[in-house]
Amino acid sequence: MQVILPRSWKEEFAAAAARREDILHAEKMARLDERERERRKTERLEGERRDNEFMAVVETVLATSEEIAAFRVELDEYDTKTVEALMENREALEVARERIDALLENAYVLPDGRKVFKTKDGLRVFDENGQALSAETIDPNEIDDKKPRWEEFKGVVDEGARLAQEREQLLTCQAKLDEARERLDKGEITHEELENLKAGLAEDMPDTVRAKLDRDIPKTDSDLAHETAAAKPALPADMDDLIRSTGLSSGPTGP
Repeated sequence: MQVILPRSWKEEFAAAAARREDILHAEKMARLDERERERRKTERLEGERRDNEFMAVVETVLATSEEIAAFRVELDEYDTKTVEALMENREALEVARERIDALLENAYVLPDGRKVFKTKDGLRVFDENGQALSAETIDPNEIDDKKPRWEEFKGVVDEGARLAQEREQLLTCQAKLDEARERLDKGEITHEELENLKAGLAEDMPDTVRAKLDRDIPKTDSDLAHETAAAKPALPADMDDLIRSTGLSSGPTGP
């Protein structure tokens, strides 16, 4: 049996001192870790502050006179093409309205005054508002085949509606161009504001204006080759495809 002798007071003191030293060391290391965390936090916050200050300076940098002058040239070009598109749109609208009036003038008229159109297949009748009429209201055979057909009338009406929507888009574009020019006239526009104006106008530009601008850009040889390949018609696989491709099919058509 092993006998454990009690330690002397010197040994007890030495052990207590060692434990105290360990505690003090642990506390010291904890303080060092805390100071290191505070240092890293301070550096991070300082870095964020410098980044924010830098971005604030960038955002407030005024656009150069060269940038503003170049943008004014772009605005003038946009404005010119928008006016051209508006003039063409007005002419097309007038043509569409004249065609609608002519078709209505020659349409079959019901006793109640409604003007109606027979479909190309001769099976259905629609009034000028697109309402399908029953055979009890009007027998398609009562309408002379020389009268305008529904498909023609609907096509002209749809085209007029498309042109009217296009005109609204062009007028909206013109108003935005005026607003952009007014903003430049006020002076002291930042580079960021200028870029936002340019991006907004480019994004909202109507297709008709965009097409006019694209036509003014010289085409490269690769562009011309691509357009030629895309425009080359595919050969029909059989006679049925040939008939459909030429629009000679006489099957029923919807409104």
